[in-house]
Amino acid sequence: MERHDNLMVNMARPKRFSWSKFIAILVTIAVLIFAAFAFYAYMALRPMAKAESNVQTVVSQRTSLTDLHDMTVDYRDGATYAVLGSEKGKSKVAIIHGKKGKVQVFDYGNGISKAELKQKLQTDYHPKKVYSANLSEYQGALVWEISYQAKDGSLNYLTMDYKNGSIYRAVNGI
Repeated sequence: MERHDNLMVNMARPKRFSWSKFIAILVTIAVLIFAAFAFYAYMALRPMAKAESNVQTVVSQRTSLTDLHDMTVDYRDGATYAVLGSEKGKSKVAIIHGKKGKVQVFDYGNGISKAELKQKLQTDYHPKKVYSANLSEYQGALVWEISYQAKDGSLNYLTMDYKNGSIYRAVNGI
């Protein structure tokens, strides 16, 4: 305050920019955005995590498989879940049909691997993009259910035998 003729006058001073407040506000905004994305990701992935937990519980109760891992889901005829595991040192795959609730166990490891499947798709079908390749059951056999985009942009679907790679059915141009 300055004195002018015995009067107290408030002189307006220019306010200084506070870098510490600016940085604190930026950090707070960044933390809030990160928390929002983390919450969104948690909520988006929660149904799949719950389904995976349920599938592992069902497989543990109805089979003697242990060390369950690598669950996939296929929606060809309702939800069909496949989960890898082991039984007496041998690799197995359990297939659970969502509608029926029945569990089937197949030998795993003596068929077409994912790497071989990708190579076969590249040489035989020349896909532009492979969307999914999941294990499933078709007419009592273990199969690969494959969806991919062809070079012309059409969506195609294959059901391929797991052991020998023969095609059970092919749907082109969906």
